[in-house]
Amino acid sequence: MLDAESMLDQRGGPARGSGLALERLAWLIRLRWVALLGIVSAAVLAAAGAFDGVNWVVLFATAAGAATYNGMMWRDLRMGRASTDQRAATQQALIDFLMLTIVLWAAGGLASPFISYYVFHVALVGILSGPRASLLAGGFALACAALLWLTQLVPALAIGGWHPRGMWGTFADVFAFVTTVGATAYLVTHAVAELRDRERALEVERDRAELEYELLSNTLDELDAGLEVLDPSHVVVWRNRLARRLTPPLESGGRWHCPGTERACERDASGTCPIERSFERGEAGRCRFAFGGDGSEVGRDGGERVYELLSFPLSAGQGQKPRIMNLYIDRTRATLADRQLLLAERLASLGRVAQGVAHELNTPLATIRTLAADMVAALRTIESASDEQRNLLTHDLSESALLIKEETARLGRIAQELLAGGDLVRLRILGAVPLGAVVERSSALVFAGVRHGPTLAIDPSLDGIALRCDQDRLVQVLVNLLQNAHDALRASGKGMISVSALREEPGEVCIVVEDDGPGIDVRVQGRLFEPFTTTKPPGEGTGLGLYTSYMLVRAMHGTLLLEPRAEGGTRALVRLPLDTVSSVPAPPRALEAS
Repeated sequence: MLDAESMLDQRGGPARGSGLALERLAWLIRLRWVALLGIVSAAVLAAAGAFDGVNWVVLFATAAGAATYNGMMWRDLRMGRASTDQRAATQQALIDFLMLTIVLWAAGGLASPFISYYVFHVALVGILSGPRASLLAGGFALACAALLWLTQLVPALAIGGWHPRGMWGTFADVFAFVTTVGATAYLVTHAVAELRDRERALEVERDRAELEYELLSNTLDELDAGLEVLDPSHVVVWRNRLARRLTPPLESGGRWHCPGTERACERDASGTCPIERSFERGEAGRCRFAFGGDGSEVGRDGGERVYELLSFPLSAGQGQKPRIMNLYIDRTRATLADRQLLLAERLASLGRVAQGVAHELNTPLATIRTLAADMVAALRTIESASDEQRNLLTHDLSESALLIKEETARLGRIAQELLAGGDLVRLRILGAVPLGAVVERSSALVFAGVRHGPTLAIDPSLDGIALRCDQDRLVQVLVNLLQNAHDALRASGKGMISVSALREEPGEVCIVVEDDGPGIDVRVQGRLFEPFTTTKPPGEGTGLGLYTSYMLVRAMHGTLLLEPRAEGGTRALVRLPLDTVSSVPAPPRALEAS
């Protein structure tokens, strides 16, 4: 037998073929050297006259050719270039049969007692290549014997004969019988020894595989995920402990089906279980299902558990359907976390809506409260006032009453939208909205009853501009921006607020609200439009004004931007689409209010 080092060539490269096949090839080469020694001995005896008729020249030539070939095989084996595939084994068997046939042809054919060596060669091929090869070798031996018989029928084809002298014939018969029996016994002994070695190695590997299987199975049983393997016929090959708990028990040879006790495994629109796609298309699939609440084993901890089933096709041969590995992962915590997050988001949304409602109701209520206080003061002085003063007070009372009516109507619309399931950014675009009138109304609501404070300047650029928007919502946006500018200047008691319009792009107008106050606080500069972001003292601001205005402007297909002014203060830019069909005349109004 070759050792491990002899299976490597001199440069360190591995020989082609497995270690067992290489050992068998080396053994065959050694047997061939023994056979060549026998042929050379027979040729020497024939040349000495012991066996008349034997063509010893052919025997020497055959031995030389076989020795050359066997030497080349030995060199290739040492260099790691020997091939041990089925084709090479068949080639070796044919060469040995042809060499024996040539030797027997030169030694008298069927008359030679060494014809029994065909039995040895058939047994050798069977040991090396298996039962099918031994049948083929037996057929080939019979064919070679038929050729030798033909050389006896046709004397012209004979190249030698078998005519031993004296006791040499008996010696040859006994030697042929003994060597045939001995060689056959040697082959059987060698085969049995190799078989026992393989059985011992197989037993060791089986014990090792059982140990590895037990270790792997115990390890997989402790996983927090279920694991199972299905064959292409949907039959369960193996399951770990959690997979056995999650899936219903199957009878021997029973087919696997989608799990789920209370709710079946989620399926696609076609109703196909995702696992079926793994069998049919060789694709990975996934689905979710629930356990618990029905007394099942998994649900005994007091609640429903949600699992996700992941399916992975395993590798398979060409044209064969793959096995499938299913992985069951507990998604209960993730599902509960998602539900809690969704609930928290809904509660936060409800809080934002409640805060937004309070914010939107507070502005008109404050206006109504201020106007009502002014009306009470005017009614107290109207009786003692002169006719001219009475006329002015009556006009102020009429304007205040009209504003109160408009604001109460707006309160009613807000409440109606909420009762109808609406939200604070639902729009009603009925047609062209005159920008000048919207600014007049917004400024009246913010500066109603204000006797001292910042000066409001309304630029004539607002005249004649019509917007495609919701008038009440635009008033709401401008009221928020003007109120913020007014609050920024409240501490100083003076300053300037201006409202103007710019036509920057075709079909778009930019409403500019500026103040010369302290500017944007750097602490909130990057979070101006986030809900509940405010720099006002507690109780004076909810932080929803700019957020609501931003959402309203977006709903009207516009943009809202706040930026600091180079000369100090804040500039708010509201870009909205123009109404390109309508135009409105400039309303009569004062340019300044204080």
